[in-house]
Amino acid sequence: LAAEGMEARVRDGRMFLGEALCLCYLWSFAAGYNLDVDGPLQFRGPNGSLFGYTVLLHRALLVGAPVADSSFSRAAKKPGAVYKCSVTDGRHCEQLPFGHHSCGKTCYPEDDNQWMGVSLSRRPDGGDVVACGHRWKNVFYSKQDNQNKLPHGVCYKFTPDLTQSRALTPCYRDHQRKFGEDYGSCQAGISNFQTKDLIIMGAPGTSYWTGSVLVYNTSSNVVAAYLDDDSTVQYGSYLGYAVSAGHFLHRESMEIVGGAPQHGQTGRAYVFSMQGNLLSIINTELKGTKLGSYYGASVCAIDLNSDGLSDLLVGAPMYSSVREEGRVHVYINQGNANLTEAKFVLVGRDSYAARFGETIANLGDIDNDGFPDVAVGAPQEDDLQGAIYIYNGRKNGITRTFSQVRPSWCLRGVCWPSRYGGGGGQVTTVLSKAGALQSVSVLCRTRPVVKVEAFMLLPDRVNRTIPQCRENGQPTVCVNVSVCFRVTGRPIGGRIEMRYNLTADAHHKEAFPLRFYFHGNGTSNITVGRVKTKHNELTCETHQAFMRKDVRDIFTPIYFEVTYELGEHSTARSSSRTLPALKPILQQRGENSNVVTNKTEFARYCAWENCSTNLQVFAHLVLPSYNNMPYFALGNGKTIMLNTTLVNAGDDAFLPMLHLRFPSNLHYIKVLDAEEKYVSCDITEESKSIVGLDCSVGNLYIGPHAKVNARPAAEMQMCVCIFNLHKRLNFLLFTCSYVSPTSFVFGDPDLIPIDCYAEKFNYTYKVVNTGLSKALSAQVEILFPQTVAPHTYRLLRVAGVQVGFKCSYRRSFMNETCSFLSPVLVVTLTKEVLLQFCSPGDSLCLPVRCAFGDLDVGKEVTLQVEVELNPMVLQLLPVSDHVLTPSEVPADCLPVTEEFCLMSFRGDTA
Repeated sequence: LAAEGMEARVRDGRMFLGEALCLCYLWSFAAGYNLDVDGPLQFRGPNGSLFGYTVLLHRALLVGAPVADSSFSRAAKKPGAVYKCSVTDGRHCEQLPFGHHSCGKTCYPEDDNQWMGVSLSRRPDGGDVVACGHRWKNVFYSKQDNQNKLPHGVCYKFTPDLTQSRALTPCYRDHQRKFGEDYGSCQAGISNFQTKDLIIMGAPGTSYWTGSVLVYNTSSNVVAAYLDDDSTVQYGSYLGYAVSAGHFLHRESMEIVGGAPQHGQTGRAYVFSMQGNLLSIINTELKGTKLGSYYGASVCAIDLNSDGLSDLLVGAPMYSSVREEGRVHVYINQGNANLTEAKFVLVGRDSYAARFGETIANLGDIDNDGFPDVAVGAPQEDDLQGAIYIYNGRKNGITRTFSQVRPSWCLRGVCWPSRYGGGGGQVTTVLSKAGALQSVSVLCRTRPVVKVEAFMLLPDRVNRTIPQCRENGQPTVCVNVSVCFRVTGRPIGGRIEMRYNLTADAHHKEAFPLRFYFHGNGTSNITVGRVKTKHNELTCETHQAFMRKDVRDIFTPIYFEVTYELGEHSTARSSSRTLPALKPILQQRGENSNVVTNKTEFARYCAWENCSTNLQVFAHLVLPSYNNMPYFALGNGKTIMLNTTLVNAGDDAFLPMLHLRFPSNLHYIKVLDAEEKYVSCDITEESKSIVGLDCSVGNLYIGPHAKVNARPAAEMQMCVCIFNLHKRLNFLLFTCSYVSPTSFVFGDPDLIPIDCYAEKFNYTYKVVNTGLSKALSAQVEILFPQTVAPHTYRLLRVAGVQVGFKCSYRRSFMNETCSFLSPVLVVTLTKEVLLQFCSPGDSLCLPVRCAFGDLDVGKEVTLQVEVELNPMVLQLLPVSDHVLTPSEVPADCLPVTEEFCLMSFRGDTA
């Protein structure tokens, strides 16, 4: 019962080992690579025989049918068979003869239901073929005393021509009769793998399904096995469920890999070294991460990065996030069997219940890039439709994403890489078993991968001063661009067409126009071409790219870019061809693998040592002048102009920059005629008070003895003098004054007033800004004399000021008596003018101050001052019969030439 239960599990598992390599009648779910799905070859076997459970391409197509009836032994019940199918001769298939064999003293073979063809392998050099039936049984003790049948398993080793075979029963021991103990039920051959001189067989039923790996050395006829003496492997682990081999310790050694998918219910994989007839575990770190994932159900030793050391892929097809999506773990060999797991796992499309990783197959280097590729099966994806995924080896290991995925109408499939010489030359092929229940097997070939060496030939320098070509009858500077191709890789007959697009000035600066174009395509910088070439033949095509006449960017290199693809493939027809030629495909080497770039640059011819430039900057403000001195009129206009001249007195100057700095109260507007002068400026704020203006000049290039004149304009935020100029304040305050009444009489004894200040006057002042600029914070100060020297008696006082602005004056505490007069001697004068002067800071003068604020050009303000005068003080003057006329003479006050204004009185004799 235990054996039957194990067999049911094996049957369920092996029915899905690698099932997904079905490449017939497919639709692409991803960008296809080089598997040809348009013309698969179908092979049919007996219905219900599981024909196609395993497949192998040798000198013919070998197909396993584990439950087929035998054509050579009618007595055996469904022993299984291996079919040899002709690829070229009508798809005819026939069974290979196995014959009977004598296995030992206490052996009686039973071939019924032995599942012959459950595993197939071939020696790498195209030699022997091994086919196994893991359910082959020794029934000697069952027939003798009704004990258990012993499912040892059997393998047949065929000669390369498949005409002779030899049976291998590595688990048989004379007089062994107990089921389950040691090798009594080892089921050898459930998996098998061959190297040059080793046949490796998995034996998962050994020691009560602890499992083991058996290695038969074809040179020494010695069988080595793993003995789990220290119980490293747990009971029921199924060690040997999958096997492989490779160079793990070093490049010349050969180590064995065995999967144990039931170890601890998470699964493990082990790497063994072979010493005599024993296998020793040298790596125990390979283990599953999730319960029930069946980690180790498939193993594949493969040198992914072509460093000479074998890397390892381990499948966990029952891994579940939701349900049995499956995973493949990637291990990169660091040497000495130190396997470092990649930071990612392969997941396919992470489909529900897909069982991705049930089979992993080494396809060889199908894309001809020097790195082997693998196929991973997902047999139950898309409701048992199945799918395969192709992953490509790379220098750093393996691609994380698949390069090709194909769903199938079939259920299962097993793939093996091979070479087949049909059709006049070797073609890499991929085999798949399609629909075991439908008894159909399918062979799909790989399209030949074309490796293309593409390059461009360009001149080292471009002399922009010498036209070497003619375009539309005019001399033109041009560049000859030669596009060359050489097809390498495996030999391919016929002529291969290469199609390409050639782009000139591909990396030009976006702010500047293209510098080159192609004739015959308007002014476009892109042209197309095609050439036909042969394998290993260099073929070139030359194009002329013309330089535009307005090119100023001669500093940036000129890049030319070619993108190419395969065109038509023409071959001569041959009657001897047995298989139709496949259309080649371009090798994929990653992103931009079919893009070629080359560059040239403009030549520089220098007169100075080390190609020295000599940039000189001159700048001046554009201002009016007064007496040949420039000045800036505050308030006169809102913009200022800075004329900047940049001169190159040396060799070519590249990437010239002009840096200007100005206060933050100036706002940059623009550079006049910037486009014509190829000036482009950017604002940079260096601080709160300083603003920078950085200008690229001359479109990246200024030739020798060239001059660039830039005139940036700025707008003023405040009317302040910001440059070091001659200080001439260009505003003019014109002051006019009027008085009422204009005269009065004093000196009559009969008219002595009761009040000391009997005479009252109203002075009217008008202040007008007649200059060019606004007067900021304008103020007026009027000084009134309070005495008549040398007397100290007060002459007048200010009674009030009428104005719409803020005015101030101080009150005096001088002697104001009216009875100080006594008879005086009067000297009569014919005419006399009395001038009373006041100066700033004079304590005998009364100041009246008024603030007007900012006074715009042409604006006027009016100020009225009421003054009271004591006529008795005037009688102290040496005149008689006086008539006093207050002055009405206007005063022009220029702040620079006249520091203060005058107030004058005129006295006339009566």
